[in-house]
Amino acid sequence: MTNRRLTMKLAALALVALGGASPAEAAGWPERPINLIVPYPPGGLTDIVSRIVGEQLGKELNTPVVIQNRSGAGGKIGLQAMLQAPRDGYTFALVVPATMVTLPLTNEAYKIKPLEQFEPLTIAVDTFLTLVVDRRLDIKTLKDFSAYAKQNPGKLNYGTPGAGTSFHFNNVMMAQKLGIVAQHVPYTGEVQVLNDVTGGQLQYALVSNAGKTFIESGQVRALAVSAQQRVQSFPNVPTFKELGVDFSSDGWVGYVAAKGTPKPIVDKLQQAIVRAVSAPQVRTRLAEMGYQVVGNTPAEFRQIVQSSTERYAALLRSGAVKLD
Repeated sequence: MTNRRLTMKLAALALVALGGASPAEAAGWPERPINLIVPYPPGGLTDIVSRIVGEQLGKELNTPVVIQNRSGAGGKIGLQAMLQAPRDGYTFALVVPATMVTLPLTNEAYKIKPLEQFEPLTIAVDTFLTLVVDRRLDIKTLKDFSAYAKQNPGKLNYGTPGAGTSFHFNNVMMAQKLGIVAQHVPYTGEVQVLNDVTGGQLQYALVSNAGKTFIESGQVRALAVSAQQRVQSFPNVPTFKELGVDFSSDGWVGYVAAKGTPKPIVDKLQQAIVRAVSAPQVRTRLAEMGYQVVGNTPAEFRQIVQSSTERYAALLRSGAVKLD
């Protein structure tokens, strides 16, 4: 065997050992069903978005996309499962700001370094938060809210699903933009937060689509959404920017592969996901949920994660976000 042939054979074996694929294998990908790991339980926002996207992605790639819900440890269990799978493009995973930004900054036990261990593919959609207030307060607009908070500095309580969550960071950023001071009360979930805004124990909260029923039933009053433009699910609720406040929350649903997945496969998967989220029927369904399709490049996705990480790290260093 010549030195060149030996080198090529060793390189091919190395690829196999690493769970990679030869150029020929990459060209034939996919040849069997692809697993999409959602590191959260069925029925939630991330699961619903992924089932919509996954259905269309299967059509784009002409192979089934199987959703695997692997919840636990704030998303860590599902993402570790992806990292342990062969790096051949047949397993990728859903990520959100919590798993890409806040947990690496706030939880030493998380142990995952997203931009070192993941290959960012694309952000599928931008999500949004809605500022809701106790309907018994004489607050009907964002201007009323800001004035009331400034008249009662430090006396308003707001709730989040936990200290150090993206909800917590976004509340602090909103308060800074409005020039108000309020007390943070951490909970273990959004429903408890909404129940306590309804009951008057909390004066306000930034909530996800979990607040939709509470808003529509009049249990809480919606003042503004943090999206770039008005959302279809709340057409009568203005954006912060419309009201002169430069605030939009960090919220999105994205997808990643494990670092080491062959680049030709990463490229094909990324392009197929972008086509899937851009399909008119998918765009319509996601818009009905209030989400704006993104479908950006891996470099743009990486930059968003890096910028958010730097911004959140600064909030932690300044003491504006406290984890205890």
